[in-house]
Formats: sequence, C-alpha cells, structure tokens
Amino acid sequence: MQYVWRVLIPEMGYSCSFVMHGILTVAALHKAYLIPSEREMFLDLAASYSNAGLETFRATLHLIDNDNWEKYFGFASLVVLYVSALPVRNSKNTNVVASFFELFLFVRGIRTLLVTFEEGVGRTKFAPFAHGVWIVDPDDEETSKNAPLDRSPLPRDVYEALQGLSSFYEDNLQGDSRGDYVAAVKDLRRSINLMAYAGINIEIGMLLFWPYVISENVMADIQAQNPHAILLLCYFSVLLCALEQRYWFLKGWSRRLFGVSDERLKEHPALAEMAKWPRRQVFELYGTP
Repeated sequence: MQYVWRVLIPEMGYSCSFVMHGILTVAALHKAYLIPSEREMFLDLAASYSNAGLETFRATLHLIDNDNWEKYFGFASLVVLYVSALPVRNSKNTNVVASFFELFLFVRGIRTLLVTFEEGVGRTKFAPFAHGVWIVDPDDEETSKNAPLDRSPLPRDVYEALQGLSSFYEDNLQGDSRGDYVAAVKDLRRSINLMAYAGINIEIGMLLFWPYVISENVMADIQAQNPHAILLLCYFSVLLCALEQRYWFLKGWSRRLFGVSDERLKEHPALAEMAKWPRRQVFELYGTP
C-alpha cells in the first residue's frame, strides 16, 4: 500500500495533470493540518488544486478506457481523501450528517464509474488497494463469523452491540425499512470482520466498503436525517473513530456526529438509549483527539 501512495501515484502525477493536482491537494491539506497558523492559506491552495484537477478529470472522463483507467482510479482515490478530510477542511460545526451523505454518495459514484475495470485492479500495480482491503472474502461463510478481536483496536463487545442494534431494528421497524436496516447492520459487521482480521493494520477501504452496499432507502434516510439513520451512523462512527487514530485526515468526524445525534435523538428515548454504547466508545474508549 505504501508503494502505491509513495511511488506509483507520484509517478503517475508526472504524466497526468489532474493526478498531480490531486497530489498537491492532499499535500496542501496536510500542511493545513500541521501548521494551524497558516491553515486558511493552505486550505485555499487545496481547494484551488482540487478544482483544477476535477475540471480536467470531468472534461476527459468520456475518454476512459482499458488503456488509461488507472490514472482515473488514482485521481479518484486522492479525491476520496479530500472528501474524507472534512474536519481538516472545516473546523466549524458543519452539517456533519450531510457531509456523511456527501462522502457516501461520492464513493458509490466512483465505484459505479470504475466498476467495468474493478476486476482488473488486482492484476495491476494497484493490487495493494484490492488485496490490502479484501484480506478475507466478506461473503465467505467461514470468515463471516465473528473475527478475533485480541489484536484489533475495535471495542471488545462490538459484535454484541451490533447484534443488539439489529434486534432493535427488527422490533421497531416495519416493511422494507426493517429489511434494509437489518441488512445495513449485517454489512457493517462485514466491515468489522475486515478490520478485525487486519489487526492494527486497518485500511480506510475496509470501512468504506459499507457505503457501497447499503440500500438506496437507507441512503435517502441519511440524506433526510431520519433518526434511525442517525443511530446507524452512530455505530458506523465507532469504526471510523478506530481509523481516526491512524489517519490524520479523518480525525474529528465521529465526535462531530454526536453533536448532531444528541440533538436529533433527544425526542426519541429508545433511540437515544441505543446511542449510548457508540457514544461511550467514541468519547471514553478512544479518548480525546
């Protein structure tokens, strides 16, 4: 994975202007994170580079084919980092649920765009992106069982907590919503398995697998800030918080969410009660940022 980020993508940037703009975007963001006194200047630079890269990316996207898809894949991966860096880009209290929706929508769109070339990733220099995330098959019956957590940064009772959330949705939702939310919890459990088998070497893609597979109905509920969707995001944020310990550009997402969830769920006592477990993990287990 380090080879991809440190060698392959920089090499690609020398021959592709929008990939270079993507690299400069992330570099400027990192400077904004490291040097708070010059934060605004570097954020302006990051936005400028991002806009320049996206302009060329969009203008040439219709030309994507089997010979050049790698540079589009590389740029898209860089943009995921930029979109993921909301806490760095905006230190104020923005609408974090809307930002989750934006991130999820983007990663779903990128997968739709590149699905034709997805199977070929494992046979290219980008293979670490595939093998680094899919260290086990999340659909395999054996590996879908609870993974050992003794070497994982995840909470030791995370599987029990997810089972409780699934039972809560079974008991409190009706019709299609019940099935969609229970399936979303099941898929979140698959992300947990990917992270658990990785031990301390967790990757972002292990978590961003989840937005790929949740239903359109759940996505619509996230956009509408439905209380049940916000509760689901609270559990998602526990996994996100584990990643925040490792990746600078993610720090702050999970804690911001609870500022919204506390307000949105206060009129729904049963949901607020269910949100206590993820809140405790984010603020007590993982401590302050």
